[in-house]
Amino acid sequence: MKRVIVFAVVLAAACSDALEQTSSAGQVIGVVNSSDRTLSLISATDFSVSTRSWQSGNANPTTIGGNGNTFVVPLGPADAVGIDLLPGPCPPGALCRNPDYVIPLATGSGATGVAIQDDSIAWVANPNLNSVTRLNYLSGDTASIAVGEHPQAIAIVGTRVFVVNANLIGGSPAGPSWLTSFDCCGVRTPDSIPLTGTNARFAVVGDDSLLYLVAAGHAGAADGKLSIVDPVGRTEVAVLNGLGESPGAAAFHPTGGRLLVASLTAGILEVNTATRSVTRGPGNGVKPGGHGVSGLAIDLRGRVYAVDPGACAAAGTVHVLTAPPNYSEIQTLGVGVCPATAAVAATP
Repeated sequence: MKRVIVFAVVLAAACSDALEQTSSAGQVIGVVNSSDRTLSLISATDFSVSTRSWQSGNANPTTIGGNGNTFVVPLGPADAVGIDLLPGPCPPGALCRNPDYVIPLATGSGATGVAIQDDSIAWVANPNLNSVTRLNYLSGDTASIAVGEHPQAIAIVGTRVFVVNANLIGGSPAGPSWLTSFDCCGVRTPDSIPLTGTNARFAVVGDDSLLYLVAAGHAGAADGKLSIVDPVGRTEVAVLNGLGESPGAAAFHPTGGRLLVASLTAGILEVNTATRSVTRGPGNGVKPGGHGVSGLAIDLRGRVYAVDPGACAAAGTVHVLTAPPNYSEIQTLGVGVCPATAAVAATP
């Protein structure tokens, strides 16, 4: 039987009992804080913040997945995954009888990168083992599948799983990245999709059902790229240069076909997915509070939650901004130490 560790809940501020009847009512933004190993939960209704704290001394969480009422957080060197469940139904005997718990993975996995398939299954990348794990986060059951070199991100389109292989050796790019793809639920016959960029590490599915992959490139070379992949034809259909130094996580904004890309050096970058062009590049990025950002999330009202880690020596900040192109600051919220990125979930 797998060992499951329950972790503590520390409330910083209570959510409002009477949620406003808006399109974002019930939505929660999860912000993963790497240095103090916590998850900050921001109510999209009243901007109150609560904190969940993992009892895992060597965790270093830097990625997060959100879907339905669930957040799944790979814990890096802790070789485990943190699960946070917002209020909702729980099958009898399932692990969700506890709202927050940790599920161990294979020793040495270095769990980084996650995609949630449905209300019980998530896929987690194991960069140190060159594999991905199919995780039933309600029962704790796991099964692993071999993929490429140093997987760092996962996306799911329909019933197909796409694994982003960064192709890092000793922490440095050994050549172009590529995708491994296979069916999530039937006979798994993996295939490979070559990419142009190096150190691909973030993936997002667009409103157009295409895959958008952010490649950080080589350190100091400012050669970040965006690959656009057709998941049906399983081929890279376009590559956009000009994302600068080590671009980060991306999020789609519902207005105007905008893909927003986080950059610690340049702030919020923008790509027009209709014209496939970088419309807000380095030197023209949005820097809330004068800082770069490490992650982004967008609620149903189109508000942008920009994650600002600062110097990672004290509590970080989330800047709540109006929708582009204005990006006017609505609120500034304190979160944990060295926040890395964010995702969205909701209470039923």
